[in-house]
Amino acid sequence: MSILLVLIRLPLLILIIIVGLITIVFFPNNIESFRNIHFLIMMKWMKCLSYILGIKIKIIGNPDVSSSLYVSNHVTYLDIIVINQLLPVNFIAKDEISKWPIIGNLASKTGTLFIKRGDSKDSSRMITEMKNRLAVGNKIVFFPEGKIGSGESVKKFHHKLFKSIDKTDINIQPIAIRYPRDYPKDTKYSRIITEKSEKGEMMTLYFDFLMKKESHVILHFLDSVCTRDYIDNKISNDLSNKINDALRSLNS
Repeated sequence: MSILLVLIRLPLLILIIIVGLITIVFFPNNIESFRNIHFLIMMKWMKCLSYILGIKIKIIGNPDVSSSLYVSNHVTYLDIIVINQLLPVNFIAKDEISKWPIIGNLASKTGTLFIKRGDSKDSSRMITEMKNRLAVGNKIVFFPEGKIGSGESVKKFHHKLFKSIDKTDINIQPIAIRYPRDYPKDTKYSRIITEKSEKGEMMTLYFDFLMKKESHVILHFLDSVCTRDYIDNKISNDLSNKINDALRSLNS
């Protein structure tokens, strides 16, 4: 059965990637020129990709479309596919992804922001770019852990990029992501998915999804917070705690 699924899904996966590469040729080069239709196309494309991979999303709470910024724990490279089919957003990703064949092209043309991890100068550039994006009404998702985590709980949130929202009055929605072992029987995190993600075994992980009839992910959209209610770096700590609490609730 698993081999049959791969034989059916793999050609469809290649086809949807080709369609994506053709489509982005007609996308504006400047993110400020993006219209609602461009974000809608991105969301539909991600939904088709998710369907081919057999991903079923269990949503808890409601996506807050009035928010300008979304922060989430980071479990796999599939997180972007899962979130982007529900929200018209751009992501912040590590600079290495921009150099990946095909994926790098898709990400670059659809407005992804790339940052060099551990580079303070580049972090300052990213803060400025985030401010510019937010000023023109773009919505941004980023993963404050800075790297892929376990899926059981979040690692320490790096607060530097939160400087992009200093002296602003915007809503931020935290999101907790969990790839469960055996939904709905067991909602504890899948150690297999975590280990392969941490090792960077992206292609192996994709094939695991292709070979399974269904794979589940839980997206818990938590209550939004407003930046005007915070001072200093306390907002990053509060968001981290909220996501941790949501993940712990899934361990029971």
